[in-house]
Amino acid sequence: MSFRLRGDGVRLDFDGRRWLVFSWSRRDGSAGGVGGRLYMEPECCLSIAGRLDGHDGSLRLAFRFRPAGAGAGDLVAEIVVGADQAEPAWQFAQWFAHTYRVQDVSASWWDDTEPSAAEREESRDWLGSPVSPVTRDLFRSVMARLTVADS
Repeated sequence: MSFRLRGDGVRLDFDGRRWLVFSWSRRDGSAGGVGGRLYMEPECCLSIAGRLDGHDGSLRLAFRFRPAGAGAGDLVAEIVVGADQAEPAWQFAQWFAHTYRVQDVSASWWDDTEPSAAEREESRDWLGSPVSPVTRDLFRSVMARLTVADS
């Protein structure tokens, strides 16, 4: 399956065989642009995080890679797609994760589930971080029961 996403200044191409290619460009006012490309093997992907922006419906996908043979650490590449591409982009992310056995796929901001442990650890103050509507409802329910029990 080959796939292409066009985001805000970034394009993601998957050739269906060997490479995920992130291409970006930056206009600097002169004729032409400045940019680059990042080629990553799908098997190097450790996680995919998706965050849906409720304001405009755009989706931010963050891919984290650990390149083979690299001891320097992980590499993260992000792409933000508009609301019109959010659903197919998330479907691609799920297909990609299943096909290449990506273990950490965070949909916490996509389908209102809890943030993953990795997301909580990455946040410096995860207790004060935004929570899903399900968590908010549970908290309100518990607090209401505690208030009634104290009466």
